[in-house]
Amino acid sequence: MKSMVMSVAMLSVCVAGASARAQHLDDIALGVSGGRIATGVFQVQGTDVVTVLSPRVFLAAFDIAPNFTNEPGFESEVGVFAGGSRIGFNIRKALRKWDGASFPSGPEGIPPERIQIRLGPSANTSLSPLNDEPVAGFSLAVSGAGGSEGQFHQHPGFTLLEPASDGIYLLELEFWSTQAGLEPSRPFWVVFSQNADDAEWLAAASWARANVWSPACPADLNDDGLVDDTDFGIFIVAYNYLLCDPPSCPADLNGDWVTDDSDFLIFVTAYDALLCPDT
Repeated sequence: MKSMVMSVAMLSVCVAGASARAQHLDDIALGVSGGRIATGVFQVQGTDVVTVLSPRVFLAAFDIAPNFTNEPGFESEVGVFAGGSRIGFNIRKALRKWDGASFPSGPEGIPPERIQIRLGPSANTSLSPLNDEPVAGFSLAVSGAGGSEGQFHQHPGFTLLEPASDGIYLLELEFWSTQAGLEPSRPFWVVFSQNADDAEWLAAASWARANVWSPACPADLNDDGLVDDTDFGIFIVAYNYLLCDPPSCPADLNGDWVTDDSDFLIFVTAYDALLCPDT
């Protein structure tokens, strides 16, 4: 994964000796937007690390051990959720496999492989379904005390089960919470590589972004329904870096996995309009 993007270690230079924030830059960020859980990424801005709540398509690779990964994890900033509450997930649909052009939506796109998600005891185990009937996952605790109260940080294991063929797989998930009044997240997707070519992996992720998510307002980088100065600050940091970091790339507005002049033109058009359609 690191061969195709700027190293996280390079970004870490920007925050050395700074605000002692410990977010893993390659984790999927969780936050709250519009009364619901939202997914995103962490971004270095000067001496800070901020949460950017807009991406819903993420990259992951089975590269920790054969057919296994526990990256990216899921993490929030401290104080985002109610201490002692729990965050869980549902698997919304059957796993899909890339055929070189798409992730087919019909039965022909469902491979024999399934993904197991597990953390800790055997009760905390969930399998992707054999059809598009949703499967309930399990829930994990939000920190309830100390300097990390209200923070969620977990790294469940993802295992590609036999026959575990090489290729690219798409998993659709959603988060939910026991916190009163907090709505479940919108669907999000993880594009898993099993020994796949990097260029093909990115092509599959771009297809997923355009066809299963298709953001109505990609320039709304903080998911507040506006394209304003806050979004400009997020965009310009990514524009200066050019390349993208996994697990996602919020300022890549046209889905080609770089942040360049093409994205700038999309951004300034949305910035002039200010208001966004519902995403």
